Amino acid sequence: MKKRFISFIALAALAASAALAAQAPSEKKAAAPAAVPAPAPLPPAKKWDMMADKSSIVFHGKQMGADFTGSIGKFTPEIYFDEGHLDQSKVTVDIDMNSIDGNDPERNKSIKGADWFDTGRFPTARFETTKFTKTGEHAFTADANLTIHGIAIPVQLPFKLEYQAVGFGQDRVIMTGSVTLDRSKFQLGQGDWADPSVIANEVPVDVKVTATAAGADLPPQAQGSPGKTATP
Repeated sequence: MKKRFISFIALAALAASAALAAQAPSEKKAAAPAAVPAPAPLPPAKKWDMMADKSSIVFHGKQMGADFTGSIGKFTPEIYFDEGHLDQSKVTVDIDMNSIDGNDPERNKSIKGADWFDTGRFPTARFETTKFTKTGEHAFTADANLTIHGIAIPVQLPFKLEYQAVGFGQDRVIMTGSVTLDRSKFQLGQGDWADPSVIANEVPVDVKVTATAAGADLPPQAQGSPGKTATP
């Protein structure tokens, strides 16, 4: 009888403990942090295809006080540009330095040699934009890295755009710009050629690119330019 009474007491104690546990407020689980929404994708810049026969790179030099004009015969741009989306605009131009023409056979032989562009070692130059700034109506400045002769230097190219409607839903744009380069910063012209009284250091360059719209795509990821970097 005594044992039954003790068992009854034990069962009663267990039941009371269970009741108290049921009445105790349950521990709240830590709330999961609210998901941060992904930023909206930036609008795409418009892609353009160059018309090679209506585009040119022309440079102006001075040798022993006499002016001469040369040109680049072959260059390949990748153009993503939209006036309304400058932050998504990007232009990269690969320039075939073996296509350089100084309008003189002897000059051509010299400028492709080791004292100048050394096209055997550096056959390609590159222009790669880093930023566009609007300066007026259809007028802009392109900040870019220009790599020539294995040396990359920051440059600024002011340019203007002229839009043309050519029918059949196709747009055309003509870009014209000019920049003056200092050949000595690219280590162009070694030995006797280094003297600016023989060949002027300042070389004005005129660029014209005619392009047609190729649809809207996101620009490619920026890629670093090869070669050494110098500060102008």
